[in-house]
Amino acid sequence: MTSESAEPEAKREWPMTVLVFAAMTIGLFAILANLLNFHHYPAMRPEVGLLLLILLAVAACASGLHRLAQPRLTYLFTGLFVALLLDFGTNFSEFVFPVSLGVLALLAKWWERIVLKLAIAAFASVLAFQSFGLLFGGGRPSPLPNEAQRLQANARTDERLPPIVHLVLDSYIGLDGMSAAETNFGDLRLEQERFYLSRGFQLYPSAYSRHPKTINSMPEFLSYGRATRATEPRNVQFTVVQPLDYFIDLDRKGYRTSALTPSFVDMCPNQPLTQCQNYNRSDLSSLAGSTLSVTDRARVIGFTILELSQFTAILSGNADLKLTELFGTHGRHLHNRAKLYSLTGFQQLDEFSRNLSTLEYGEARFVHLLLPHDPYMMNANCKLVPEPDWVDEHGPEPFAMRDATYARQVHCMTEHGLRNLISSLDKSAAGRAAIVIIQGDHGSRTLDFLPIAGGPAPSQRELTVTHSAFFAMRVPGQAATKVEGRYALDELFGGFAATGFTAAPRPVAGPAEVYLMDPFWVPKDRVALPPFAQKLPEN
Repeated sequence: MTSESAEPEAKREWPMTVLVFAAMTIGLFAILANLLNFHHYPAMRPEVGLLLLILLAVAACASGLHRLAQPRLTYLFTGLFVALLLDFGTNFSEFVFPVSLGVLALLAKWWERIVLKLAIAAFASVLAFQSFGLLFGGGRPSPLPNEAQRLQANARTDERLPPIVHLVLDSYIGLDGMSAAETNFGDLRLEQERFYLSRGFQLYPSAYSRHPKTINSMPEFLSYGRATRATEPRNVQFTVVQPLDYFIDLDRKGYRTSALTPSFVDMCPNQPLTQCQNYNRSDLSSLAGSTLSVTDRARVIGFTILELSQFTAILSGNADLKLTELFGTHGRHLHNRAKLYSLTGFQQLDEFSRNLSTLEYGEARFVHLLLPHDPYMMNANCKLVPEPDWVDEHGPEPFAMRDATYARQVHCMTEHGLRNLISSLDKSAAGRAAIVIIQGDHGSRTLDFLPIAGGPAPSQRELTVTHSAFFAMRVPGQAATKVEGRYALDELFGGFAATGFTAAPRPVAGPAEVYLMDPFWVPKDRVALPPFAQKLPEN
């Protein structure tokens, strides 16, 4: 009888290969299921099936690499694979990955089968739990919870007050910016002026933001310039906003206020609100109802999976930059290809407009949408273009192309989303009586790099597309007009508050000054903002 020790070496290696394949397959399927569940993405879709096949192929390649490393180096690959699965499934920092890799590889050197079996058991439980949610949740998103923590007292509501509908549209450049020298926005300014003036809005062509980043600009203008400026690094793309004068004054006035914002600028803990809801700014579920192809939807979900891992995100980003250097490629950067900011923004704008049918007197509704923020995804007919053809604010496409695709996105946002919003308001007495504010929080930012404190002196184009910010207000009984003067957004909101929230502002403008930030988005130098130089009229 042949003993186990006498079996051919290759025969004894196969069970380990099967364990690796099982661990990788179950782990990767669990990660996908967790992602789909988080985004309420329906599981029974062709793009999900395509992704499962791709993940099976990845697991097969991983087990093949493991087999090639047998018999002496397999523990290194086992440690790497299990560490990667953990990195995909948990919110580790990039510094934790090498530590977990070392620990797992060391354990696998002595107890490799046990490490793999534990990984299979752990991820199988996750897969079972997430699959239950996918199959019985049906991909249907549950209503967003009310996260307001400083709840307003109902007794203070004044139901005689005209409603306020306030839209902050991210990266919405101002009128002077649309027609500025060294830009390529075409006839966007003329189109925007016609749209708003024909609907009773007062326009502020030279309005500007003091900051290039939302997490700095929004607290600035909603506090009338009084907010404490950041001193700690802000490039983590998350901040909990301190109490803001605007919401405090609305509460004192007697407004019942609600806020709908992307979660990276969290308004909910500190403002006096009746309702506050945070939404996912890059929501995969917006893909499901889109006209994108199966391969495009699978591609975006796949890139989102890569972004879940700190290690693969860093690795793919560096590889992307190196390939660009070596071959001069001009495709989208990998770190942008998981972003669905504007697609989610279009979806949220439609939902917000539909809900305006319930608007009442004494109510103020505030919404922040990442629109017309990049990626720029609309063609001239306002139809989605294939994902590889989307354009990002920081390139790598030429400035002229970035400006032109940005202008198309603004056109589609205006002619479809905002047209429907205003039509919805005009269908009810409360909507027709509403004060409507539509603004940007900074410029289009169609630049390779934003101006930095201590760096080269910013060019005219850099300052214009960074700081020119849209601002329009419709007040019933006040005529449509263009208001000349250079006003910072904080000055405009201070002026609006000074009227008791009853009239479009006419503040006294101070010196036009903006902040340059350091590489960590901390405002540093306050510098003069020159006028937005305009293109010469064509003969």
